[in-house]
Amino acid sequence: MKRKITKNLAIAVDIGGTNLRMAIVGSGGKIIKKNVAKTIRKGKSGSVVAEQIINEIKRLAGKNSLKKYAGIGVSIAGPIDYVKGASVNPPNMNFAFVPIVGPLKYALGLSVSIINDCNAGALGEKYFGAGKKVDNLVYITMSSGIGGGAIMNNNLLLGKDGNAAEIGHMTVDTKYNLACTCQKGRGHWEAYASGNNIPKFFRAWTEKNNLETKFPSTAKDIFETARKKNKITLRFMEELGKINGRGISNVVAAYDPEIIILGGAVTLGNGDLVLRYAKKHIEKLLKLPEIKITKLGENAPLLGAAALAFGYPQKGS
Repeated sequence: MKRKITKNLAIAVDIGGTNLRMAIVGSGGKIIKKNVAKTIRKGKSGSVVAEQIINEIKRLAGKNSLKKYAGIGVSIAGPIDYVKGASVNPPNMNFAFVPIVGPLKYALGLSVSIINDCNAGALGEKYFGAGKKVDNLVYITMSSGIGGGAIMNNNLLLGKDGNAAEIGHMTVDTKYNLACTCQKGRGHWEAYASGNNIPKFFRAWTEKNNLETKFPSTAKDIFETARKKNKITLRFMEELGKINGRGISNVVAAYDPEIIILGGAVTLGNGDLVLRYAKKHIEKLLKLPEIKITKLGENAPLLGAAALAFGYPQKGS
């Protein structure tokens, strides 16, 4: 994946349902300046998100001329309409349509690129993280939802509409048959192992096994009680490990990567527990890849957005 860079600074934006992260990034992946704000969640339309980004970029860049930047890269949860440069019905926001490219380009006079946040994570790992020396990698984010980005033979897989690798909606279970928050199906990986849904899965599991216990209200509570050796929660870790093992097994079978890199809030906070129990249940149909937690932390999608702004190619050449 060769690159040609004419300017050494880019503006990267990562739009999450909770936080809006943005940074000035050097061409080598160094974050020079970063700002985090709460993502606006109320307004007449999704255009208020673009307005917030424009104001935050002006604040971040200060009085410096924007002409010195290679461009703006924006990471956001999909589905993404690349023709309109917008996110459509994003699951973690309160707006049905969030226009990004047009408003930012008009207001700031820079080229603007948009990408699914998980694909951004994959690009961030490829250019600045654990994927530098491999041709085939999958980035998995386990956060409020579960998603993925895949680079195969040095090509970022996008699909016909640019929304490939929605691995969180692979079916991994029929026993509990939990409805997914996507409202499109049951038994999806995201319905069990995402930060928002782990407590729901815990409740369903205890009820099915006739276990009486106080229901933790958050995934964080569940992991914390597991660390305290709570017997019921440790049993649940085994069941959660089965789900994650099946999800990772599906990823290995679908993409045959050299490395799987895990990111997202659930993994960053509890990656040791997630991996310990998942590895017990990963099927060995194919040669297993290296599986590791990202060292880029929450910045993987942000750095992937920067790579896009710099014009790093998404395809091998």
